[in-house]
Amino acid sequence: MKKRIAWSYGIIATMFLYILYYFRNSDHFAGAIAFVLTVSFFHLADRIFKIQFKKHHYAILLFMATFGVLLSQLYLLVPYYDKILHYSFPFIGCFLVFYIVNKLKIDFKTKVFFTFTIMITLIAIEEIVEFSLDWLFNLKLQGRYEGEMQGLLKIADKEQLRIVQSRITDTMTDLMLGFLGSLTFVTLKFLRNKEKDK
Repeated sequence: MKKRIAWSYGIIATMFLYILYYFRNSDHFAGAIAFVLTVSFFHLADRIFKIQFKKHHYAILLFMATFGVLLSQLYLLVPYYDKILHYSFPFIGCFLVFYIVNKLKIDFKTKVFFTFTIMITLIAIEEIVEFSLDWLFNLKLQGRYEGEMQGLLKIADKEQLRIVQSRITDTMTDLMLGFLGSLTFVTLKFLRNKEKDK
């Protein structure tokens, strides 16, 4: 068993190192580092707090980290890519939150309410972080921009990016989509629970 775990860690570490090497000279390098850190912190939190996430929870995290962090340049290339993520990520993220909340000895409605409020809080914190990073480093995280590729991995000069949605409109749209995504989870959870009670 220990040998299998060691092999698993070895394979994962090799994959991460390959990702970092592959993106070393591209605009994706920061995203690759963030991807590695996201997955590492998730696993670390799982071990430290003994949450005992299942394989499908890790699959959810890898999906979110890949499309939200590693492939972050798609935000500039694919129209409404970020809007799709701002709706879908809170929805699937609620499954991770609910798994943790479900361990509490409280009634079902309270568990779902806690899941919803925690996810809305995380969405709000994300927007605060984006605003702070933009204010400090002008990373253009708020607002919707369009750009062009220079080769396979590089985006054209970021100073030439075209803004297609203002910062305030982008932020409010993201918050509303996150709210709707979380609300979708709540609705489906109540409908499924209602079916079980029949």
